[in-house]
Amino acid sequence: MRVPYVLKRDIGLKAVALILALFLWVNVAERREVVLTVDLPLRYTNMPAEMTFASEVPREASVEIRGRSKFLRWKLKEVYFAIDLSPAAGGIVTHIISPSEVRLPPGKNLEILEILEPKGIRVELDKLVTRRLPPRLLLEGELPEGRVMIGRPRTEPEEIVISGADKIVSPLDSVPIYPVDRDDLGKHGQAATRVDLSGLLHVESDVEEVIVSARVESIKDLGIPSVPIEVPSRRGMRVQFTPDSLDVVISGAESLVDSLDPQDLKIVVDVTDLPDGHLVFRPVVREGGLFFEVRPVGEAEDEQVFEIRASLEAPHDFEMVSALPEEISFVKR
Repeated sequence: MRVPYVLKRDIGLKAVALILALFLWVNVAERREVVLTVDLPLRYTNMPAEMTFASEVPREASVEIRGRSKFLRWKLKEVYFAIDLSPAAGGIVTHIISPSEVRLPPGKNLEILEILEPKGIRVELDKLVTRRLPPRLLLEGELPEGRVMIGRPRTEPEEIVISGADKIVSPLDSVPIYPVDRDDLGKHGQAATRVDLSGLLHVESDVEEVIVSARVESIKDLGIPSVPIEVPSRRGMRVQFTPDSLDVVISGAESLVDSLDPQDLKIVVDVTDLPDGHLVFRPVVREGGLFFEVRPVGEAEDEQVFEIRASLEAPHDFEMVSALPEEISFVKR
């Protein structure tokens, strides 16, 4: 497409004229006085060294400001209120915001016409304290199928140093961290998370990241015959189980199952509240635990009278998979 000759003629002069016109417009705009409503930051200065904030604090004040230039908003980035806290002695501090507290960079002629909202502020100050506390570990999700965790997970660091207002920090017994997925621990043996101070106003910690590690192994089942049944000793109470043991299948971490001595196992059941007489115990395994459905002799099998829980005493934590025989005779006198 051809450019008309009239546009190409004296193009240099036209460019200069355009630049001069733009310069003149900017110069006029710079000289024009404008009034704006803007939000200016509140910056708190000279906080006493032994004090800190104990509640939310206002961060901005809306003001009406006057100055020259159409580009006034662009020049406000370094303008703020400096709130001097050096006279504060703790507790609730009330302060009336003054135009004299506005800090302007050199060469900026601006005038605060009115402070609109808030005209005054209230802040709460408290003693600054520092504590060393363990991370508050939360696990979510499930381990990969066929895997089990041995013991409690460990954290690195084991303790976190936090500092903040006495009323906020002193009641804490641990430092919150974001939850850790059991699936990550099961697959990799460790997972990274972060300190969560979102619910603790103006509290700081010496670390941001926490590494959680755990010992996770494959699950192994083991059948053990004739695990003895015992009851807590009570004076004057005589009991008899027939048979007096169960053949069980337990489940647990592979290394713990392999190191187990079957003679270290026993099944303990408290029969103190059972009535005297001849009863029938029926072992029931549910959610890894062992229960006994108890009924008097002669009652129908599907008529459960009550249920008591038994405990598997062992050197480590194992889950019950099954227990036989299906019925045990019990006599209490």
